[in-house]
Amino acid sequence: MRQARACRGNCVDPVSQPSPPEVAGRHQPPPGFVGVDRFLVHEIEARALAYALERGLIDCLAGEPRVPPAALSDLAGLRTARLDLLLALLTAGGVVETHEGGALALTTAFRAMLPYRDLLSAKLDFLAIVAEDLRGLFPALIEDLPRFMERSRTFNLFRYDLCLTVTPENLVAARRWVGYTTCLTRHEAGPCLDRIDLAGHRRLLDLGGNSGEFAAQACARAGHLEATVVDLPVVCALGRENLADRPEASRVVFRPADMRRDPLPEGHDLVTFKSVLHDWPDPDAFGLIAKAAAVLAPGGSLVVFERARLALRERRTDYASAANLVFEPFFREANLYRDALDRAGLVAVSTETVMLETPFHLVRARKPGRAP
Repeated sequence: MRQARACRGNCVDPVSQPSPPEVAGRHQPPPGFVGVDRFLVHEIEARALAYALERGLIDCLAGEPRVPPAALSDLAGLRTARLDLLLALLTAGGVVETHEGGALALTTAFRAMLPYRDLLSAKLDFLAIVAEDLRGLFPALIEDLPRFMERSRTFNLFRYDLCLTVTPENLVAARRWVGYTTCLTRHEAGPCLDRIDLAGHRRLLDLGGNSGEFAAQACARAGHLEATVVDLPVVCALGRENLADRPEASRVVFRPADMRRDPLPEGHDLVTFKSVLHDWPDPDAFGLIAKAAAVLAPGGSLVVFERARLALRERRTDYASAANLVFEPFFREANLYRDALDRAGLVAVSTETVMLETPFHLVRARKPGRAP
């Protein structure tokens, strides 16, 4: 997503053996949060769900096994003549079901998504912005991508140029997109960290680490680990807020910098890029890999965790997929990251596909030499 922001602003475990083949991750069941997208297939039904969440209807149904329809308006505080329409859309979307006597309840499938309500709400909010852009600017998306980016609310949301100086106005401007990307990472970090041997590392450098969510989760898993997050000044300020009440905050240091231009901190034996390299054109992205490899400690590991290209010819595009569709031109094939790691002098380069709501590349490599 940051490639978009950059364009706006410019307009602007040690890996000692190769991992399993690239398809290895496909045989593992996807994590539970992936099920959220099942309720975001159709826009109208998703909008009904967003309304039901906002107005407290979902909370009402979540607190009771079954609710008589006559009591629903009072319990949820809804005063609308079209409650029947709302319930019909929620039923069609698989959110609610009707039982004997007309009693209403959340479906078992939707109730299983309640632990991921933060992700559901974040996606609904972001999809509303993307859908508006796709309706009004679709010709530009096909014919003139820079013009689409310049005019769209989506890319106006991700403004890197407003992240260089910490002011109240810039904090407000960045807070919405940082909150969205933090929510994604809150859930996406686990499947990546499950595949990294954190016990074999002491110091993590998370480049473009946003609000520190990925680094904090790594530290929560490994009590010995210390982490440094490099991102722009406004993002780092929001990151300190994000971790303020977390026990891992004492082991996560934020280093405000433009990682493309400023020196990177040294002395780390694990460097990670989580959903950040696609933000930049090839020269910048591959330059960052080379720069990170240069400061990586001998024997250390470098990990890239990035969305793969969308298989648009193989599956129908639904409402949920629109959130990634606008960024699809910036996603890369895994071999491009592999080649960049090879050119940076790293070894034991391996790739794995991790299946989330879309496929992710997990590309890992090691720097020759022994840890000091």
